[in-house]
Amino acid sequence: MKKERKNYITLLSVISAIAVVCLHTNGCFWSFSKERYWFTANIIECVFFFAVPIFFMITGVTLIDYQEKYSTKEYFKKRINKTFIPFIIWSLFGLLFGIFAEKSISINDIDIKYIFNGIFSTSFTVIYWFFTSLFIIYLCIPLFSSVEKAKKKSTFLYLVIVGIIFNSLLPFINNVFNLGLYLPITVLVASGYLIYPLLGYLLDRIELTKKQKIIIYIVGIIGLLMHIIGTYKLSMDAGKIIDTYKGYTNIPCIMYSVAIFVLLKDIGNRITNYKIINVIGKYTFPIYLMHWYVLRIFVKLFSINTQNILYRLGTPFIIVPICILIAYILRKIPILKKIVP
Repeated sequence: MKKERKNYITLLSVISAIAVVCLHTNGCFWSFSKERYWFTANIIECVFFFAVPIFFMITGVTLIDYQEKYSTKEYFKKRINKTFIPFIIWSLFGLLFGIFAEKSISINDIDIKYIFNGIFSTSFTVIYWFFTSLFIIYLCIPLFSSVEKAKKKSTFLYLVIVGIIFNSLLPFINNVFNLGLYLPITVLVASGYLIYPLLGYLLDRIELTKKQKIIIYIVGIIGLLMHIIGTYKLSMDAGKIIDTYKGYTNIPCIMYSVAIFVLLKDIGNRITNYKIINVIGKYTFPIYLMHWYVLRIFVKLFSINTQNILYRLGTPFIIVPICILIAYILRKIPILKKIVP
C-alpha cells in the first residue's frame, strides 16, 4: 500500500508541475479579447486550473502525519532547507533577471527594503505567489498533525464540510445569483488554501467505492464546465475577464480538483511501470522554480507569438526537459545543488 501511495503521489506531482507550465504558456488568457484565441485560452486555463490545488493536496498527504516520523523541530528544518531557502535564492535570481535580462528593474531603486518587499510580495517573480500560501500551510500543519490519529478522518471531514459550505459554496451562490446577502461566518481553520491539505489527506486515506468515484467525476465535470462556460459568458458580456467562476478556493475549482485527484490516484495505483514518471518526479520542484525564467527567455529569443495555439500547448514539452537538464547539472555542483532540491 505504501508503494502504491508513493507512486500515485509522484504521478500527481508530475501532472501538476506540467499543468503549471501549461497555465503559464497560456498567459494570453489574461489579455481579454473577443478574438478566437481567447476562446481556446479560456478552455486551457480552466482545464489546467487544478495544478496549484493538487500541489497543496499533496502537501497534506505527505506532511500531516509527519509526527509519526520526526519532531516538529525537524519538520521545520526540512521545510526551511527544501522550500524556504530555494524560494529566497530564486527570488533574488528574479531580481537579477529583472535587472539584466528584462531591464524592468532599475539598480538605482534597490535597497534592503526594496529587496525584502520584492521577495515577499513576489514582485520579482510573480508566479511565486503560491509560496506565501504554501508557507502558511506549513505553519498550520503542526496543528493538523497534533490531532489524535484515530480522530483525524472524522475531524478533517467535519472541517472540510463546514469549510466548503461557509467559505466557498454560500459565497459562490451569493455572487452568482447576486443575492446581496451578508454572510458573516468564515471557518478560519479551513479557510483559503487550508482546505486543500485536509482534502488531500482524506482522499488519500479513504477508499472510495466505484459509485462514489463516478459521482465525484460527474461533480468534477460540472465544476469544470461551470468554470469554462461561466467565465466565457460573463467575460464576453462584460468585455473583460469576470472571475465569478474563477478562484482556487471557489466551489467550481474545488469540485474539479477533487475529481482530478481521485482520477489520478486511481490511475496511479494501476500503473506498473513508473520509470519515466519517477525520473520527472525527481525534478518537479525545480520545474516550479525555474520554468518561468526559461519560458521568458524562450519567448524573447525566438520572438514567439504567445497567442499561437501550438506555442501554448506545445511549449511545455520543451520547457520541462530544459528545466530538468538545468536542475540535473546544478545538482552536480556541491554548492548549487541545494537550490534545486
